[in-house]
Amino acid sequence: MGAANGSGNAETMEHQSTLGKYRSNRSPMRSRSHNQLTRSENSPIVQEESIIERFSNIGISKTNPLRLIDNYLNERLVSLEEALEPVVVQIDSLPSYIEKAKAKCHYPSEYRLTLDESAAIYIYTMKWEGQCLYDQLQAAWASEDRSEMKPWFKYLKLFRRALDKLPSTNDEIWQGTHYDETLNETLASESSSFYSSMALCSPSNMTIVDYLQANVGTNLVIVGFKSVNGKSISHYSANQSKQIMLWPGIKMDVARMIMVNETSSVIVHVVGSTSK
Repeated sequence: MGAANGSGNAETMEHQSTLGKYRSNRSPMRSRSHNQLTRSENSPIVQEESIIERFSNIGISKTNPLRLIDNYLNERLVSLEEALEPVVVQIDSLPSYIEKAKAKCHYPSEYRLTLDESAAIYIYTMKWEGQCLYDQLQAAWASEDRSEMKPWFKYLKLFRRALDKLPSTNDEIWQGTHYDETLNETLASESSSFYSSMALCSPSNMTIVDYLQANVGTNLVIVGFKSVNGKSISHYSANQSKQIMLWPGIKMDVARMIMVNETSSVIVHVVGSTSK
């Protein structure tokens, strides 16, 4: 693998040769099977294990997550402290982490993010003992309960405002997890589309493969996202890992699925759909 980092693994991924074939509203293309996931010679060294683990939180939902935060953009734009005030009781020592985020975030910003906007991204990528902000927000999304998401509206408005100022990436971005039959069935279905959820992605597929093969085994599902308006937040992150932010609510279709015989793994290319 490694199409995203240009390291010469086109035979395994068949990625470069298929970019021009991406179309929405189509049944998934099944390619011929491959024998193995090849290793990139220059795949990045994983320095932040917690961030790589977050790449395993697959950003795919059968229903549109935006239904849970409908009208959040109508919230008043406020400081990070005020935006997170509704959830301060859920997260130990949150005020001190807000202070740290504001002190260490990327500011001034070449894209004119405010201090609060930059810090909103920074604190999302932070990891600390116990339930950090990322964990609590993911739990709220997973609840599928609008009342659980309501306290996050102001923060999500601030976060979205920050992302809107950043350029979108045109490259395919990646996530991966241990093989999951339910996920595979969702991706393999020819009768329905699905939606993006709020998630972190890597620009390198081999960063994910290397980590998963070393920690959970070789039977994997690797997902590449294309045309999903991903935003690079690497310079705004609390660590050195390259990260792309995937925002919820983008309708997607499967463009191509590749079976890897040697490990019974699946590589799935999904593409943002123009249909409503």
